[in-house]
Amino acid sequence: MIAPMHDPLATAIVSALYPVKAHKLPAVGTRLGLAEGTGEEAFASKTKYIELRIEGLKRPELVALGEKVLEGFPTLALDEAMEAVRPTVHYQIDEITRGALVRELEQLSDLQGHLGIVDFLNRIWPLSQMKRAEIDALNGSLTLEDSVDRHMVRNDDWTVEMLVDALGGLAISDKRFGRLLELALAPVVRDEAGQRRYADRLNLHLARIGFELRAVEEQSGYPVYRMVPLVGGVAGKAKNLIFAADGLKPELVLSDAVNNDIRIVKNEEFCLVFDEPIPSRGLTWQDLVQWWARKTGRDAADRQTAVELYKRLERSLASPPEKVLFKSYFKTMKSMGDRMPALVPQVYLHYDPYTQRQLGGERRLVRQRMDFLLLLSHLHRVVIEVDGKQHYAEGEKAEPKRYAEMVAADRELKLAGYDVYRFGGFELEASLGPDVAAAFFKRLFKKYQRT
Repeated sequence: MIAPMHDPLATAIVSALYPVKAHKLPAVGTRLGLAEGTGEEAFASKTKYIELRIEGLKRPELVALGEKVLEGFPTLALDEAMEAVRPTVHYQIDEITRGALVRELEQLSDLQGHLGIVDFLNRIWPLSQMKRAEIDALNGSLTLEDSVDRHMVRNDDWTVEMLVDALGGLAISDKRFGRLLELALAPVVRDEAGQRRYADRLNLHLARIGFELRAVEEQSGYPVYRMVPLVGGVAGKAKNLIFAADGLKPELVLSDAVNNDIRIVKNEEFCLVFDEPIPSRGLTWQDLVQWWARKTGRDAADRQTAVELYKRLERSLASPPEKVLFKSYFKTMKSMGDRMPALVPQVYLHYDPYTQRQLGGERRLVRQRMDFLLLLSHLHRVVIEVDGKQHYAEGEKAEPKRYAEMVAADRELKLAGYDVYRFGGFELEASLGPDVAAAFFKRLFKKYQRT
């Protein structure tokens, strides 16, 4: 397909090459792969000279030319036009959301963090290539870099909204706007506490369009945030885990020990509390071993430390089928090495120590604990339940009410974004129990490797 001359990319290429002096234009064009011409043609009209040589180019050829021109003759217009034809970003930030984000950045203040404002912006925009209508009495027309220095360094009389307007307003490409947000959270710009504060505030607005800024990788040990879709998984950050009670169950004052801040008011000595930040990539067995080493004063590199943690977790398991599942997991998935997710047993999701009267008539929480929990990347949380007869019977008699409460609790978990998998205890009691569990875990991780 031949690109017409009103194509924004073609127009941007012409504009980028126009400042080249007429007598040099033929040679520059030849280096860029354009058809040869004469100086007389260029002197007659530089615009016409360039247009004649690109109007017959097919779209891929025009894009390739744009890349070359951008490298040697960068302009904001050409950069924006190239952003539009490169592999597109997976998000679109509408005008309303952009406005809300800009106002939020104003409220947060300190956009540039540890960097100077000019250095910060030059990482996203070619400021020195961007002209301003503003006139300096001594120096004539200013570049945007000059204007930023004047209004945000020397005089400090521009708001963030005024700055964004000068940078192209709310019409700049989604990719460049996203890069602005990501850079504002970059470890070179602010410390980890500042990153979290910015992410929490900006994500209030991004969630409305189905996206969020999420820590997806690390740089020198610090989280790096990227724009990612907010789909699937649990819409909340795991803050702490109460798990593996090997005695009386803990009594908590809040209802969600995964998503909320909690306090144990009774029986804390029987359970474990993982109260460190849970990485966005998920919680691995190695993470849990290192936490245990810090907690107990042991060496994380000593294999015996992991063995002791394994035995401590195993003590919390209530039934032989649960122990079969737990043992089979480690035997099956150990080949993952440091990447193996932690299979966390007996996790207290909800615990409600109050009576109906004390609750003021509010509905009592049915699900108090999960048999096993896997915290995977991309907000995926996998709950595994092993059902004995107590889940659906009273003694030897079927109990419909108990079963109904169980499946209702499952629905609540699934609606909150958890993936729930159930085993009948009988499946794991037979001699084939370890094989059943192993086959399940292999298929489970094959599924989540694709998400």
